[in-house]
Amino acid sequence: MELQFKKATEIEIKEIYEFAGINRKEATNYYSEDNKQKMIEAYQHSAKYNAYFICLMNGNILIGWVQIDKAIDFLSGKEIGWINDVYVKAQYRGRGYSKLLMEEALKEYRNKGYSAVRLNVYSHNQKAMNLYKRMGFKEISKFMEISL
Repeated sequence: MELQFKKATEIEIKEIYEFAGINRKEATNYYSEDNKQKMIEAYQHSAKYNAYFICLMNGNILIGWVQIDKAIDFLSGKEIGWINDVYVKAQYRGRGYSKLLMEEALKEYRNKGYSAVRLNVYSHNQKAMNLYKRMGFKEISKFMEISL
């Protein structure tokens, strides 16, 4: 089969939701009983504002996805592209599929006329940060926390 990109249909969305708890745990390094539900709620909230998933497919097999969304830049007030989620199923990792998904997302944003795209990544996720840096993303802020 040949790899292809497509906008998620209900079939792919159902499968994406099945991975929601695993995805949230891997992305945040945080486990809770409601990880799956919280991730689905985040997906659904974004969908209310026209966010959607671009899927990487091998025939009818879902390999991974990226969620295409938008945000408002806090300083300039301009609308920018926002990547909520990038995920490749465990059995397909190490083959460059995350990079392909990111490249497709950036292409999508260029076609929409955006001049900037942002995302958030947790500090434990060095593989993702390295990929984003190789692709030209730069740090613009850091979230910090203290436990009380």
